[in-house]
Amino acid sequence: MKAAAFFATGPRAELAYAEVPTPVIGPRDVLVRVRACGVNHSDLDSWRGTSRWDFTLPWVLGAEFTGTVAAAGGQVTSVAAGDLVTALLQYSCETCGRCRNWRPDLCPDLTVFGTGCWGGYGEFVKVPGRAVIPLGPGDDLLAIAGGQCTVSTAWHMVNRLAVVRPGDLVLVPSASGGVGSALVQCARLAGARVIATAGSPAKRELIQALGADQVVLRGDGAGDPARYTQALLEAGGRRFDAVLDTAGGPQFGAHLESCAMTVPWSPAGRTRGEIVPLDVVQGIPARLAHHRLPDSAAR
Repeated sequence: MKAAAFFATGPRAELAYAEVPTPVIGPRDVLVRVRACGVNHSDLDSWRGTSRWDFTLPWVLGAEFTGTVAAAGGQVTSVAAGDLVTALLQYSCETCGRCRNWRPDLCPDLTVFGTGCWGGYGEFVKVPGRAVIPLGPGDDLLAIAGGQCTVSTAWHMVNRLAVVRPGDLVLVPSASGGVGSALVQCARLAGARVIATAGSPAKRELIQALGADQVVLRGDGAGDPARYTQALLEAGGRRFDAVLDTAGGPQFGAHLESCAMTVPWSPAGRTRGEIVPLDVVQGIPARLAHHRLPDSAAR
């Protein structure tokens, strides 16, 4: 098959459109003919040699993809040839102790497409049947291929880390990015009132179109932390119940200043080396006072 593969790593390494072996499927696998594939910054890290992954070259990247079933193993019953599908961007063994205890993210055999196995930068990709997700005829293949990583990250931040509830007041800094824009939509789906920040009027219009109740431009006092914090508090009308931060940056301290003492702070992505004075221990007693364990758990 043809694939955009890399044959060397390093700062000068490049992808090459080349002929590579077509994946061979087993009885529990599905061979997907790729129709769309997302591009992630981790792909750049991989072929530039700055990631922590070891690759057997040549290698085919691509964690997020959609396509049609080209062939299915004899033990696969969930899909058939011609079906539109996508796949979980990572999958576990489902049999080890950690998987059986609802922690597949800790599975020692957790596999990520494009890093743990070949991904969707080629004509075909092999997918375990348990990781295949059937799609409907009206599903947007481009949106699914390009949004799986960002949307799943945002959904996890909103519903599992910050545990946003209806009526919460949520701050989404730098909301025009991939995860940030998904956070706005996920928080609204959870019933929250969303205040977001952006760097320009054009970005403000985009974020408002996605459902943000109000957008604060970072230029509105961003050079003065106290003034910027006040702008955030005025936009929300009170301190925030949750801060969903994907960027860090020089306004990081102001975002923390604008939240309640017991706020769930849900970070994602990378910081930029900023140092923020934060007394974590000070917040623990107040946090515990608002999250009393059930009697059964206490025993």
